Amino acid sequence: MYNVIVSDLDGTLLNSHHQVSDYTREVLHQLVARDIEFIVATGRHYVDVRSIRDKLGLNVSLITSNGAMVHNPNDKLIYNQTIPAEMVEDLVGRFRLPGVHLNMYRGEHWLVEEEMPGMLDFSPDSDFRYRLTDLRATAKQGVEKVFYVGDHQQLLKVEELLLAHFGDRLNVTFSLPQCLEVMHGEVNKGSAVASLMGLKGVPLQRVIAFGDGMNDYEMLSGVGRGVVMANAHSRLRDALPRHERTQSSDEDGVARYLARVFEL
Repeated sequence: MYNVIVSDLDGTLLNSHHQVSDYTREVLHQLVARDIEFIVATGRHYVDVRSIRDKLGLNVSLITSNGAMVHNPNDKLIYNQTIPAEMVEDLVGRFRLPGVHLNMYRGEHWLVEEEMPGMLDFSPDSDFRYRLTDLRATAKQGVEKVFYVGDHQQLLKVEELLLAHFGDRLNVTFSLPQCLEVMHGEVNKGSAVASLMGLKGVPLQRVIAFGDGMNDYEMLSGVGRGVVMANAHSRLRDALPRHERTQSSDEDGVARYLARVFEL
């Protein structure tokens, strides 16, 4: 049986209103009461995810920025891998296309160059907000993640440019069709889950994980049971054709799958 559950947030545990439903919250509380560990693994910033965890009412480990940061349930940072400063310099200075917005997670901050009010809709219950700044002038050290937001076709061009220039020195992946995310080449949710399970002495075969984007690929393919959401990105469905499916995030797909597996 499974000892640990790991879930992505957007498009997975959170519904289209970017909230956890009452039913999902109830199922997770029942499982934790049975000594099943629950872990969040997301591309979101740690400060943002803390508020979601507090709303959930569970004291859980947090894998954030797609695995660049890992915090234990007591908010102690146990892993942090940033992008080399010279690569950040290139990302900010060279790989830009019209209509594509550049974002940066550095330390406690979310940095942008222009107003993007639509992005704040993803965190209706959080006080975490972006800060306007000149990214070309800001410090390039200590950056966990750079991400591009815009039209999917434009982002495909950015992806092609980045892969051609950096190869596997950077992890370039889509979390959503309109969001292309960039981390250190060794950073992904799968390696973060593996490291955390190693510290806990839990075999990966005893982990069940849920996700909907390509930033979940390594995690879903590396655990005992990886489950793909019905609303998953087509790239993920194509990459994991034999993995189990569950209902969409708006249908409480994670909770309903868990209720069936654990016979709640």
